[in-house]
Amino acid sequence: MNPVLTFLKGIAMGAADVVPGVSGGTIAYLTGIYQRLLDAIHAAGGSMWVALRREGIAAAWKAVDGWFLVALLSGIGISILSLSKVVLWGLDQHPTVVWSFFFGLIVASLKMLFRDVRGAWLMFAVGIVFGFVLSSMPAGYVELTPAFTFVAGFLAICAMILPGISGSFILVLLGAYEPILHALHERELATVAIFATGCVLGLLTFGRLLRWLFLRFEQATVSLMTGFIVGSLVKVWPFRSMWKGWEIPVSPSAWQAETGLSIAWGAIAIAALAGAVLVLGLDRWAQSRQSAN
Repeated sequence: MNPVLTFLKGIAMGAADVVPGVSGGTIAYLTGIYQRLLDAIHAAGGSMWVALRREGIAAAWKAVDGWFLVALLSGIGISILSLSKVVLWGLDQHPTVVWSFFFGLIVASLKMLFRDVRGAWLMFAVGIVFGFVLSSMPAGYVELTPAFTFVAGFLAICAMILPGISGSFILVLLGAYEPILHALHERELATVAIFATGCVLGLLTFGRLLRWLFLRFEQATVSLMTGFIVGSLVKVWPFRSMWKGWEIPVSPSAWQAETGLSIAWGAIAIAALAGAVLVLGLDRWAQSRQSAN
């Protein structure tokens, strides 16, 4: 595969990973590199080491599809660093508009996941309850301790590699989304390195577990994840309030009365619609590619 094309696909994946709504795994799937990425991740935890012991570095590099990973990860990293400033500016200057865009993205992305929820309704219900309880807990702007930063990277990367689930959304639930973006923007190298280490170990360990779950219990796993996202929508609803220590969604009028802020209805509607159209457009493109093949 052309390394320049792979790099550009990494740019697209990185752009998706910055936004809590579109998964980098979805972009990998749409651009035809998803299976190759999973194979490379799987090899990094097993066959690469076998090849290294038996045939040396060159064989190990080939086993893990090294040049493919270098091109892809370079594109992802550059894209994330470039876009973090834009997202931070939007969250600071126009938070309700940005969260409306994210809400539209995530609601529309459920369409892809609901196609695979067939019969495993108990797991779907469990996911809804778990997602609602977790996302209703006030997170705010957390302090990025080394241990927390590592765990955040570990969990976020596992979500990123799954089509339909956004790693950035997991960071939103953890309350680490804005702190991580600030660390990237301010080039806080120690924090970024710890986060990246969590990401790498997440790929090599829990990523393999997820691959096994999808092979053995695909419907139950997808149903649980879909329910989790449905229950977690409270976290990206643009209008939220605190009630007895819990963060709950409220109506726009109640939010306006509480905060005294005005609501730019036109901008909010356009942002939510743009997010939904983006995801549905990508999904339609994927379906057309499958039909053509």
